[in-house]
Amino acid sequence: MATILRLENKDGSVSFKAMVRLKRGGKLVLNESRNFLVQGAGPRAEALAKRLAEDWAAALTEKMQDEAALHSRKLKGVTIAKLIERYIAFVEQDKPLGDSKRSVLGILQRSRLGELPLAELSTAHIIAHCRDRRAQGTKPQTVNQDVIYLGGVLKCAKPYFNLSVDLTEYEQAKAQLRSLGLVSKSAERDRRLQPGELGAFLAAAQATAHKGFIPIADIVRFAIATGMRQGEIVGLRWADLNEADRTILIRDRKDPQEKLGNHQTVPLLGESFAIILAQARADERIFPYHCDSVRARFERLCVLAGIIDLTFHDLRHEGISRLFEQGYQIQEVALVSGHKSWKNLARYTQLRAVDLHRDQKLVKTMAEMAVRSDKR
Repeated sequence: MATILRLENKDGSVSFKAMVRLKRGGKLVLNESRNFLVQGAGPRAEALAKRLAEDWAAALTEKMQDEAALHSRKLKGVTIAKLIERYIAFVEQDKPLGDSKRSVLGILQRSRLGELPLAELSTAHIIAHCRDRRAQGTKPQTVNQDVIYLGGVLKCAKPYFNLSVDLTEYEQAKAQLRSLGLVSKSAERDRRLQPGELGAFLAAAQATAHKGFIPIADIVRFAIATGMRQGEIVGLRWADLNEADRTILIRDRKDPQEKLGNHQTVPLLGESFAIILAQARADERIFPYHCDSVRARFERLCVLAGIIDLTFHDLRHEGISRLFEQGYQIQEVALVSGHKSWKNLARYTQLRAVDLHRDQKLVKTMAEMAVRSDKR
């Protein structure tokens, strides 16, 4: 429906305001207006301005009868960055985004791709973004995260905001990026501590330790003893510690299906319980530090200790592998690590062919669990 209003402006001039409101199924799908200033004086000048307003309203109304044109109009002015902003605000009404996802979405917002109008998104634009990232030294595995999270936002545009986004260009980009070598899946790391590395790290930590520093030596030893992720460690709370049972609750533990509310009680094996008791109870968290600070301190000490290509997450692999070496069965290790399937734990055993003769108990357990899993 079109409406034309005559307006007298503060400066004494006159204009005609054309307003177009369209509804579909009782819902307002278009609400646009434009002012047409009267050029000159007298009835003829006003009539001309009014006719321009009427023509614009009539043309827009006719054009918007086509659903495709209507959807395209709704995308006008919506950039990739704006869509991401709306996506974050919408999702976080129910649950917070993870640090990794928030970081990637922030990179997309600040990039050249973020400035692009959503209606203009093309395969070439996505490829150009990935080339920009690779030129900055970003690894293909990390660039792949950009593409995955971008796709997630685009696919939610329709159900969340009723914005019809053509995903054809995005899907074509995905098909080309891998062949160009711009993206790749994350390779599974199997890096373990080499002889002398832990001792060298702890020595470097002790030599540079002073009051106010993150107790990185305790955190590293705790990570190896428990196999916990860095985020899980810094999220542990004193209130969730059961000293009688020597267990602790890990809140919102990472899970492929649903992280939020995935709380797990795990045993504190080895020296992990003693390490916790040695911490000051000055905060609700046992290790009240930010992940970025812990990571930076860890990486700095690795350099000082001459340790190459070791990440904090490698300590989880080290810890879980040590549990198998200590004789724990897969279902017992799963209770510590949080893995839902024994198949995801098999890679941590790192068994050689000769080891199968020495550890028939482990092999038998894996086979029994596989049979039980198949029966389910």
